[in-house]
Amino acid sequence: MKILIAEDDQTQQKLIKMLMNYWDFAFDIAPDGRQAIELAKTNEGEYDLCLMDIDMPIMNGFEAVKIIRHEMKYLPIMALTGNSMAADKYVEAGMDDFLQKPYDPNKLYDKISELTVKVSAIQKKQNQIVLRKELPVNSEDLRELIELKKKGLAKLKLVGLGYTFIVHRNIQNKIAYDLIGEGKELSEFIDRSEKEPGRCHLYKMNLHVTKDLLIPDELEDAIQKEDQIAMRFDKVTDKKLPE
Repeated sequence: MKILIAEDDQTQQKLIKMLMNYWDFAFDIAPDGRQAIELAKTNEGEYDLCLMDIDMPIMNGFEAVKIIRHEMKYLPIMALTGNSMAADKYVEAGMDDFLQKPYDPNKLYDKISELTVKVSAIQKKQNQIVLRKELPVNSEDLRELIELKKKGLAKLKLVGLGYTFIVHRNIQNKIAYDLIGEGKELSEFIDRSEKEPGRCHLYKMNLHVTKDLLIPDELEDAIQKEDQIAMRFDKVTDKKLPE
């Protein structure tokens, strides 16, 4: 996790540094909007999220977000500000969410966890299976991923092949265990997409997928069995501050 933070107040900088270190998040801090843009451009693709103050010298947060949205790939941005403006104004300005100062650190942690949800991507490179996480492509994609996460689901795609699936949130870990850890040639999972749910067979050789369409009762039974298996691959950790 790497976060870009735009904050000019030194007291707030000390607080956010303490929290980032406690949560083991990598981060860069910019004291104004202009420097935030420079960091975002220099390290494009490296940040999982931007926490943006609004009232800053040289360039404020609204101006900085406008430029980031116009000139760069999509990056989730949350306003972290003492400004009491209505929530929809931040969204209209191009931000995905906001949190008003002073804030509960655990609330900030929850917001960060929500906004840094990603797509699980699988591809083959030089006969090696590679699993990685990809940022959403826009705010609508982010909202979809957040809603899926609330249901314990995730989006899985095969890079370059046009396949996209809705799966249990731990399926990427199971696939990694099957194809990489165990060196198997095949991994199975349930595609839980509403239009064409079914049991998928993922072949290591060429990342080709075949799917068995199941009747509702069979699908429900298969999902229940997969849930039990998938939970064995749970790697979720809680780094909230103690109450």
